[in-house]
Amino acid sequence: MSTLPLFVLVAAALAVTVWRAPLWAASRFMQAQLFLAGIDSDTMNLDGHELHFVEGGSGDPVVLVHGLGGSAQQDWGKLMPYLVRGGHHVIAMDLLGFGESAKPADHSYSITEQAKLVETFLDAKHLERVALVGESMGGWISAMVALDQPRRISQLILFDSAGLSFTPSFDLALFTPQTSAQVDALMALLMPNPDPIPDFVKEDLLRKTRRDGWVIERALASMKTGADLLDRRFSDLKMPLLLVWGKQDLLTPLTIGEAMQQAAPQSVLEVFDGCGHIAIQTCADRIAPMTVSFLGASRPPPGATIEMLSDRSQ
Repeated sequence: MSTLPLFVLVAAALAVTVWRAPLWAASRFMQAQLFLAGIDSDTMNLDGHELHFVEGGSGDPVVLVHGLGGSAQQDWGKLMPYLVRGGHHVIAMDLLGFGESAKPADHSYSITEQAKLVETFLDAKHLERVALVGESMGGWISAMVALDQPRRISQLILFDSAGLSFTPSFDLALFTPQTSAQVDALMALLMPNPDPIPDFVKEDLLRKTRRDGWVIERALASMKTGADLLDRRFSDLKMPLLLVWGKQDLLTPLTIGEAMQQAAPQSVLEVFDGCGHIAIQTCADRIAPMTVSFLGASRPPPGATIEMLSDRSQ
């Protein structure tokens, strides 16, 4: 067979794969990008369940915890290469119930349960002292780990974090969309001015929700009890703390970040105009360099609030 027909067959096969399973294809593409950046995919057995994680680089360890409905690659795929190039040993795990990790039916998927999982993971990796980074629900989990084991956490970074009480301005059912319109509403909640999503991608998202949405529903049910809220404990965080917020975050609004800074006066609050709830994914090129600086020696003074204008405003 000549080269041209073979190329056409391969291209056609890839096109069919992307059309039928776009989320899987996007995940494999991100995995390839991370591999080229020196970040490998791996698994371990943790308390009888398979846990997936990605790991790369060398130097001081940085552990990253993703948000609700996310995964290590999805939430941290754009930040991890920056951290590796900045001289850090980077590890991002898929929490149980999410990504490529196991989804045991007998778990509550509560913040407390996931925080204990992170602590067990750190033990299994023999990580005695780490910088801990979390996004959204992962920020809530990371803050709880830092409160439970403060001597283990050298620095804490929270991106658009949950964890303090507030009244949502949206329908929690959007986290498990059942219709095309709900997918659009969820995207509008996560980022300002989202690009239209092709119908075949929406259909794959809806299939994923029908398959795995029960995990998100169970996690949300636990959160709504208020048992894991950190309002009374957040001020006990004493380690260097960076709070990063998208100014246009509609899910966990900037007022939460401001309340966290008030409770922990040693913290630094960085606000990025033009960015929403998943700022670390959509505005990574702006946020990542400042994150690397905070982990190094170029840390802003405690209590500082830094507002970064959007590209359009500069």
